[in-house]
Amino acid sequence: MIKVDLVCPLFHADKFIDNLIADIQKQEDVILEKVVFAITEDGDTSSVKEKITSAGFSFFSVNRKEFSHSITRERAVFEYCHSDVVIMLSQDVRLINNNSIYELANVINHETVYAYGRQICKKRSIEYYVRLKNYPKTSLSVSKADIEQMQLKTFFASDAFSAYYRPVFLTLNGYDNVHMMMSEDMYYAKKIIDAGYRKQYVATAVAEHSHKFSLKQLYNRYYETGKWFAAHPEFDKYKTTDTGLKLAFFVLGQALLHFNIPVLFRWLPDMAARYLGMKKGKKEVKLF
Repeated sequence: MIKVDLVCPLFHADKFIDNLIADIQKQEDVILEKVVFAITEDGDTSSVKEKITSAGFSFFSVNRKEFSHSITRERAVFEYCHSDVVIMLSQDVRLINNNSIYELANVINHETVYAYGRQICKKRSIEYYVRLKNYPKTSLSVSKADIEQMQLKTFFASDAFSAYYRPVFLTLNGYDNVHMMMSEDMYYAKKIIDAGYRKQYVATAVAEHSHKFSLKQLYNRYYETGKWFAAHPEFDKYKTTDTGLKLAFFVLGQALLHFNIPVLFRWLPDMAARYLGMKKGKKEVKLF
C-alpha cells in the first residue's frame, strides 16, 4: 500500500464532482491520507462542498481573481499535503482503472520525482488521435541525458493526472510562486530535469480526458500557449523535434486509415487554428 495525498482544483464542478469522488474512492492499493479540493468561488458552491465533506475529503476556497494553475496547486501542496507522494488531478478526468493512482504513484522515488499518466479519449475525434500520438502505450523514463536527443520534448508533461515527490517539490520551491494559467507542469518538469532528477511517463496509469473546443476556443487556447512560451524564453534553446506539422500529418494519416469523415472535414481548419494561434501568441511577450 502506498500513502498518497491528492489535489484537485475545482471550478463550476457540479457536473464533475460525483464522478470525481466515485473514481477516487474506488482506487485500490493506495491509502488516501488527504484529498483536498481547491474550489474557485464563482456562484453557489454549497452542493459541491457538501458532497466533498460527506465523502470525508477537504477543501479550501480561492477567489476567482486569485486562481492560478500554478500558485493554487502550490498552495495545496505546501499547506495542506503531508505525504511524500502527491497526486494531481483535473476535475474533468476520469480514472479508467481501480489501480490508476497506484500505477502512477508506484514509480515515484528519490530519483523519479515527477510522473504523469496516459490520457485517452474514447470518441474518435481529432483529440483522440492527438492523445494517441502524445500518450503512447509504452512508458518512458527521462533524465538530463535525454535532452540532446529529445530537446523540447524532454519537458513534456501534464498535471491533468500526475504524481509529485513532495520533499523535492518543497526543496525546489514548487513553481517558484510564478502565476501560470497553463503549462505549470512543463515548467516544473524542466526544473527537476535541470536539477538532475528524472520524470516518467506511465502508460499503465490510464485516465480518460477529453475536450470539445470550437475553432475559436482552440485558437485562443493555442494563442495563450504561444504567449506562455514567449514569456518563458528559457525554453527557446531547445529544438522542437516533435513538430506540429508531424502531429498534423499523423492525425491525417490516422483519419484516412479509419476513413473518419468528420475528422477529415475538421482537420484543416483545426490545424490552422492551432498553428495561427500559437504563432500569434509567441509574438506577444507578456510576463505573468
